[in-house]
Amino acid sequence: MDPSVLKKMRADWNDRAGEDAYYYVAFGRRKQDDSEFFQTADEVLAWLRDEMGRLEAEPGKGRALEIGCGPGRLMRPLSAEFQEIHGIDVSDRMIRLAERNLEGIAHAHVQATSGADLSPFANMYFDFVYSYAVFQHIPSRDVVLQYLREAVRVLKTGGILTCQ
Repeated sequence: MDPSVLKKMRADWNDRAGEDAYYYVAFGRRKQDDSEFFQTADEVLAWLRDEMGRLEAEPGKGRALEIGCGPGRLMRPLSAEFQEIHGIDVSDRMIRLAERNLEGIAHAHVQATSGADLSPFANMYFDFVYSYAVFQHIPSRDVVLQYLREAVRVLKTGGILTCQ
């Protein structure tokens, strides 16, 4: 992986998070408050819950991973659907916002990563891996393909990967 691409991705998303994270994540209007921001997830959540209906794990059980979690817009409501939920993001600033937005949800975990892999996670760890409106922002085909390979690696047999 070209380290300059990953460095640029981190810098770009840290800048966006500092300017107006909610706008860049939800494509809504600028300067949304928390309530408005989280309401922008309703349509995406319906799609994800439909996908989750195919899971073999019981509702409220299993583990999920969001690639490109941003400030936790999808993780917060989906935390009720899983025993454990994780989110990764290339932006340290987005992760700090996610930590704030997920405060009090003990089984929700977020971390900044390289922007190209899922190395913090073991093989076949997750039942559900999802990503929404992330891959089109990655300026490298190689990085996108690496994420997809990694998603397959961390998925349990019978798990589901869904991406927009």
